[in-house]
Parts: sequence; structure tokens; C-alpha cells
Amino acid sequence: MGTQGTVNYLAQHGVFMDVVKKVHDGSPNVIDMMRRDEVDLIINTPTSKQSRRDGSRIRRAAVDFKVPYITTMQAAIAAAAAIETMKKGEELTIKSINEYHKEMEK
Repeated sequence: MGTQGTVNYLAQHGVFMDVVKKVHDGSPNVIDMMRRDEVDLIINTPTSKQSRRDGSRIRRAAVDFKVPYITTMQAAIAAAAAIETMKKGEELTIKSINEYHKEMEK
């Protein structure tokens, strides 16, 4: 799921998902979904003042509901690579983000 802008962007790149309201736009939003245990991972990269305000509320809820929360594209890419590796049943090696980026540059 994603907010409208994210859904539109990803649809242009072949990734389709459901739309959820921004927190400041009311319910249902990601916090409501966390309360119902419907969220496994949050990737939130706020760019505006309002989205940063929403982000602080989402982060607080993520901690309360024990939902992993990613705030940068670099971390999202690293997490996606790790998830893909695990789904393939391959061995996962734990590295620092700096080590990961050095490998990506090769």
C-alpha cells in the first residue's frame, strides 16, 4: 500500500498497490492499519513539512506496534535486497551500510 503519489509513481514502473490516506487526511491511514496488525514494514521518505509531521506520528506508532520503519531510499534498497536474498533461500550476510554501498559501486 502507499499514498496516492507513491502509488502513481510505482504504477508507472510496473508496481501496483492499494492507496492509503496520508495521516493528516484522516482515516483509514497507515496508523489505523498498524493498529489492526496489517502492516509488516514501513518505508517512509518524507519530503514536505506536513509529511515530516505525519512521519513523526507514524514513527511513534511503528515503535508502539513493533513495525520496522525505514526512512531513506538507501536503507529501503538494502532491505529489499535482503528480503529478496532470504526469499531465494540464499545465505544472508550482515554488513554495515557502508560495506553494502561499496559493493554496490563495483
